[in-house]
Amino acid sequence: MRKRRMKWNVLALCMAVILIVTMLPTQVLTKAETINGKVEIKPISYDIGENAFNYQITTSEENAYIAYYVYNRNEYNYTRDELFNLAKETTEQKNRQVEVKVSGKESETLYVALISAEGDLICSQEYNSTFYDRLLEDDAESIEYVNGTLDDVSAEAKNGKIIVKDSSNQSGSGTIYIYGCFGTSGWYEIADCSFTNGEAQADISDRIRESGDHAVKYFIVKNGVVTTKVNTVTYNYTKPTAKLDPINISTVKWEKGILTIPGVDQNSQLMGKIIEATIYRSNDNEQWLRGNGRGAWLGNQDIELDLNDYIKDYKYYKVGIVVKSNDINNYLNSDEVFTDIYDTTSSSEEVDNTLKDVLVQAGVDSVEKADADTLNKIYNEADETKKAELAKALRDGLKETDTATLRTAMQTNSDTRATVEAIEKMSGITVANDVSEDVKAYIDTANIKVLGAALNADDGVSNVGLKITKEADVATLDSKYKNAIPLGITLTNVSTAASGLAVPVTITIPVPRGIDISKLVILHMNADGTVNENFSNGNGYSYDLNSRTITFTVTHFSTFIFAEADDASTTPGNPTTPANPTTPENPTTPVNPTTPGSSVTNPTTTAEPAQSQATETDNTASATAETVTSSPKTGDNSSMAVIWVLFAGCAITAFCYAKKRVRR
Repeated sequence: MRKRRMKWNVLALCMAVILIVTMLPTQVLTKAETINGKVEIKPISYDIGENAFNYQITTSEENAYIAYYVYNRNEYNYTRDELFNLAKETTEQKNRQVEVKVSGKESETLYVALISAEGDLICSQEYNSTFYDRLLEDDAESIEYVNGTLDDVSAEAKNGKIIVKDSSNQSGSGTIYIYGCFGTSGWYEIADCSFTNGEAQADISDRIRESGDHAVKYFIVKNGVVTTKVNTVTYNYTKPTAKLDPINISTVKWEKGILTIPGVDQNSQLMGKIIEATIYRSNDNEQWLRGNGRGAWLGNQDIELDLNDYIKDYKYYKVGIVVKSNDINNYLNSDEVFTDIYDTTSSSEEVDNTLKDVLVQAGVDSVEKADADTLNKIYNEADETKKAELAKALRDGLKETDTATLRTAMQTNSDTRATVEAIEKMSGITVANDVSEDVKAYIDTANIKVLGAALNADDGVSNVGLKITKEADVATLDSKYKNAIPLGITLTNVSTAASGLAVPVTITIPVPRGIDISKLVILHMNADGTVNENFSNGNGYSYDLNSRTITFTVTHFSTFIFAEADDASTTPGNPTTPANPTTPENPTTPVNPTTPGSSVTNPTTTAEPAQSQATETDNTASATAETVTSSPKTGDNSSMAVIWVLFAGCAITAFCYAKKRVRR
């Protein structure tokens, strides 16, 4: 009996602990919040001109005062102890009520602490202050709008779109911020659009999935300024039974990270439709994670999408392809069909086999694997003449390997990276960073690293330089990019640095100061002065939070522009219409089409210039292809609330049951 009582009490305690732990991370400040019932925090006004909120923080605790600190969590990775000390040091007045202005920029964070008269921490919390989160919440009506004028706006929801009309009647570009709710599920959408006489529309067809009334809240931003208050429109939807036909997957090629989709017949149902091609990745060929994707128009010409920049750190990759409906009242999206699996271990095996052949040709007995340890052992045991011969043979072997294959192996296999590093050391060619003084104002040069540069050196060269210079601002750069820092990055003593490297080069470089990592994209300037968006987080580069460095692999060099993608301009799921798509003469196509699957998660782009037909999207936070769990999106607050309530209910039930058994 004693064991049973203990069992139920332990269960109740565990559930209670789980409930508490799940509620600990940074909260979204949307209404009057409290910290342990001791501190109340609420947004009281929104400054339109400054895009900032004024928060009132109050405590009724005696012999205590409020301290606070405002920072961007993507630029500074503070611990709680550091935040506490910063708040104590920078809060000038020891008051029990304060007002704090916090920018509504994404990732701006308000840290609030209640401190005793003795200077000890009583309680604390961090709050996200992103403006579209704040303004779209249920009780945001109480927030006063100041320092600006607002237009009236009306909307109707139909055919998978929200069509808005504001009282300004002005044409131009803008953004519609949207929060939708159906049942307990919520979602955000950020849609860039063009206004004609004050009217514009946002495609939300990918969000409306079930029959019923969908409550959709929205407001408008023009030229970076909020121009309307939040309004609500109801989307009454009846789900059709008909679906679009899927792509004939047997005609699709998926080889070495290149997806090729053949053109469709002029009279095909698919002509003029948008397809979404999404990468799925796995390490065991069983559990698949849904990742990044790209979209394209279906026309009478073949579509070729280079997805190699999504191929990083996993062994297996496949692509899921969906034909998107432009009329969700009559047709649903097609079923998702999948390509064969691309086993990237074949790339590392190809590199390994090439190097084993090189060793045999150099007179070395055959080895089981040409990994770094084996190569180092063979090299260290050779005499000086043989060492030089081996170093040149191995270097030439890498240069003769298919560049795309070697790049994939370097991006996905740590053993290959170690092998490349070992051969680079054997070459005896030194690599030095040559960074101009004006660049040092933006980046910490001590944290710059490069792999593979020496292996591209011209014959007879004993040293290579990674040269980084500050370039002139790009006049033709799209206005959607902010805080742009153009850096000329190239290799000296490498004649093919601009035209194409035989051995891909992996660069690790600090994020330039002043760049918000959550919005960072790296643009590549072509020889003709045009700019392509190359890399973004999770797509082409990886980010180390502790060192604040990014790592990416390139096959040629030129000017790279580090910039922030302004708001939704290049955020996932909000791509521009494909450039010069090949469509039938009289296609039935969506108005202002965007690749579906929009969200406000990490931005994504491709690492090589995109094909003219391609647009891009990121579904990193989406559900996985088969059996993998998904992460809640920013807007899924209702679902999380339900989970917490269920946890609480379970904990209370278990605890009461335990108490009941004790009384018996």
